[in-house]
Formats: sequence, structure tokens, C-alpha cells
Amino acid sequence: MALTTTFLGLKLQSPLLVASGPASHDVNQVRLAEEQHMGAIVLKTVCSDKYDHMRYWPRPRYKLLDWDKQIGGRSKYFTLYSYEQGYSGTLKDYWEFIKACKDHATVPIVGSVFADVAEDWKELALKCQENGADAVELDISSPHRPGSLDFETTFIAAINTVVKALRVPVLVKLAAGPDVLQQCKAAEKCGASAVTLCNRIRGFDVDIETQQPILHGYYAGVGGPWAKYYTFRHVAEAAQSIRIPISATGGATTAEDVIKYILLGASTVQILSVIMVNGWESVSQIHHDLKGYMQQKGIHSLEEIRGKALQVMTSPEDIIRWSGEPKTGARNLWKPVEGHGRS
Repeated sequence: MALTTTFLGLKLQSPLLVASGPASHDVNQVRLAEEQHMGAIVLKTVCSDKYDHMRYWPRPRYKLLDWDKQIGGRSKYFTLYSYEQGYSGTLKDYWEFIKACKDHATVPIVGSVFADVAEDWKELALKCQENGADAVELDISSPHRPGSLDFETTFIAAINTVVKALRVPVLVKLAAGPDVLQQCKAAEKCGASAVTLCNRIRGFDVDIETQQPILHGYYAGVGGPWAKYYTFRHVAEAAQSIRIPISATGGATTAEDVIKYILLGASTVQILSVIMVNGWESVSQIHHDLKGYMQQKGIHSLEEIRGKALQVMTSPEDIIRWSGEPKTGARNLWKPVEGHGRS
């Protein structure tokens, strides 16, 4: 029984990855992730010089909504509302950051980049590779990216260009939404090594006392345990339609969530919000419970159950639906419109 797995040719000690964000912004956090036996670390996203303003963060930039006040010592239900920007240092700082991570960590390090024109994406990704990154994730779906950037005209060109230029694996991080499955297919066609599903959703909240938008006064990214149900669906659909691996992210706070993602076809699961809200110790609990589940079910490797739930998924045509008259004694208070039957 082991949590080890292989992802994109990389040997991981756990299927858990640190998602790109405030928990992977400096070397000390990488050390903490290593101590918690994480499988890999996706570093904070670096932005091209064109988006230098994204290296400066508002204060405060986080707020917990719908928080359960840490029931049992750990918060299980919450919405993390945040205006998270890019890596706060210069490009040179980021390249040094990658090298420092490789010097101090034994787990794989994944660079994360954001730009607009294809050549800038390529330059950033190549520099990540040059400085030792084991893979590069293209963050094309940040909830804070400029709204003018279009998938068809901007990101397909970027994916194509980066994939052709790099020798290390390239992940494409996508956002939840009606187009995500088609974007998964497009990323695969462009040669992406994997897709990451799904980034946070852009949301909004207001304070009814002040009658103003909260925090910084603009839209923010929202995530938390509730988000997993959207991503479960996207992972399931993608796993049945593409052949490249899926790294799932969104709302995973417990071992149960991780197991569900794997049952739906994910190869790895990226976590972040649970670390920010409940601390790094939450990772130990997830690992402990994963091993407990495997022991209980007689599972030697999580690979044994990957996609298992999809194998028995029911098609809409095969769903058992009620037909006929109500049971004896039941009052039929609803009558169909003449000429229309029950559906």
C-alpha cells in the first residue's frame, strides 16, 4: 500500500500537489510542503513585464465567507474570497526562486507562468525550464487576467508555441465553465502534457452596511469546498474525452475529496484553500485518511481505482424514471395538460 504515483514521467510520493498560490510563494513554504510529503509543488505564477502591476498586491486581499467558525478545530465549510496577484518579485527573482527550490527540495517543482502574446509565454516557460523546473503550468485561466484575452486567438497560439519549445511537460490550467471540455480537447490537440481542472471562479460580494464592494472594491476569485462539485463534473467529462492526464483542483479539503477526484479519472489533486484556512497540518490528515481508506478497501495503489466510478456511470437514456399511476392511496394533485403526457 503506497501513495506513490507517476505523473508526466515524474515519480511522486503522493498524488497531492500544492496548487499555485500563496502557499508556494517562497522557499520556506516549499520546505513546509516537503515536510508534509507533498507529491510536487506548483510555484506561484510569474507574470511577464507587461503585467508588472500584477506583482503588487492590495491589503487586505483575503476574506473568509460562510465560515463555520472552525467546527472541531478545523473549518470544513467556507468560501475563500481573494484578489490574489502574481509572484511579487521580478523575473530575475523568480528564476532564482526556482533554482533555490531545486537546491532545497527533492520533490518536483513546477513553474507557473502568465503572459498574453505567444512569444512572451514561450520566453517565460523556457526560463523556467532553464532554471530547473521539472514542468511548467500555463495559467491561462486566472480569475484576475485581463478580460480581453481570448482562448481561441490568444491561448491556443500560446500553448502551441510553448509545447514546441519545451522539453519538460506542459500543463494547461483551465477555468470551470461551459467551454472547458472543448478547451481540454484543444489543449490536447496542441500537444499539452496534461490539463489542470479547474481554476477559481471570478466572483463578487458587497457589504450591505456600507453598501460597497468588499475588500479592494473589485471582482475576486472565489473557491472553497463547494467548488468541488463543479470540478467533479468537469474532471469526469474530460476523463472520458481526452487521453492526457488530469490534475484536479478545486475544493479538495479531505481525503474523501481526493478519492472522489481519482475515482473520476484525475491522476493528481492540487490543494491550496485548505492549507490557507486550516494550516499545513491538514495535509498530514489527508495522507493519514487516504492510507486508512486504502487499507480498509484492500487497495495497494490508487492507480487501481482511477476512473473506476466512470465505468459504471449511467447514461441519460438509461436512467430509471417513474412511470404509471401514483401508488395506492396517494392523491394525484397534479394533472397533465390535455395532449401532454408526463415526462
